[in-house]
Amino acid sequence: MKIKHRSAILLSGALWLAIGVMLLVKGMHYLIDAGNAALKGGPVSPYSPLSLIGRFSKNPQQSALILLSISLILGLFKGRVMMKKAVVRIVKRVQTFENPFPIKKLYPPAYLLLIGGMMAMGMAFKYLPFPMDVKGFIDAAVGSALINGAMLYFRFAWAATPKRGDYL
Repeated sequence: MKIKHRSAILLSGALWLAIGVMLLVKGMHYLIDAGNAALKGGPVSPYSPLSLIGRFSKNPQQSALILLSISLILGLFKGRVMMKKAVVRIVKRVQTFENPFPIKKLYPPAYLLLIGGMMAMGMAFKYLPFPMDVKGFIDAAVGSALINGAMLYFRFAWAATPKRGDYL
């Protein structure tokens, strides 16, 4: 199966957007659950971010909201700095191929191994004994960064001027 440059860039952006939204929602659920558990008097580690921020806020739900805001800001910076490098690298790679090109060439093997490793870490992360607020913070930050990276993919896709006969 062959794919055109703009479609390949849009596909990469759509993948990052979908994964980012899923992680952001998962992180928000973890943070909400941690805030509700603390509100009901459940066990909260004294060193968890929720209890540390709780010293400055009125209730655990407000602490969870502050923690979510911090993770979104960190995700924004990560997306603007680190994810931008990955997006530019993939877009430049796509633009070096003939148009259309085989979809198998979209990602290099090392990139696929990296994605597989991150998926394995994400699955293992579910079973590690971290507090829910830590898991939520990390998932929300990574999800926010991926969504930001997806927007960069979409900007590159629309910025590329199509040549005659080069349509989506």
